[in-house]
Amino acid sequence: MRTCYRPLFAFLCLALASTVAVAASAPDVFKGKVIITANRLPLKFASEGAFIAALQKAKTDRIWPKEEKGNDHAVWNLEYIAFFAQPLNDFEVTVKFFEITGGAHRFVAGDSQYTREKNKRVFASNILLSKPEFDTNKRYMMTVESGRRVIATATFWLRGKGQNYSGKVEFSDDEVKGK
Repeated sequence: MRTCYRPLFAFLCLALASTVAVAASAPDVFKGKVIITANRLPLKFASEGAFIAALQKAKTDRIWPKEEKGNDHAVWNLEYIAFFAQPLNDFEVTVKFFEITGGAHRFVAGDSQYTREKNKRVFASNILLSKPEFDTNKRYMMTVESGRRVIATATFWLRGKGQNYSGKVEFSDDEVKGK
């Protein structure tokens, strides 16, 4: 008795190929993630695969300041695209930032952003971050929320020059005498 596995093999290949084809859309590939890019991406791509490839190439987790003057002034332009597992079903999302450099989550800022269409799984925008709320060479977590539910996240570093120290130390007369 000879068992024929060819129909079963063909069925499994077809099922696998259809699953891969369905999972090849950008919202499925990046669901629950915020992709941060250094520059704004084009509005149209030749195919879904080209869009996914461009996102993977352009994504970054280090943002350099758009402008920086001394230790007190720095501005970062954050271009981002958020992908949701389910359609949004709302016109508003809340974007929140937490500083996570030392391991603790410290809330830094939050802002409401509005979509043009309901029931979308992708939201793209930009936001300016600046000192004193945000600081150079710190790690941040960005969350996108609908209601009170987190639907997409990203972590990134804000880079820049940082503090400048002269290396000169001055002691008072009492400190010199050992008191």
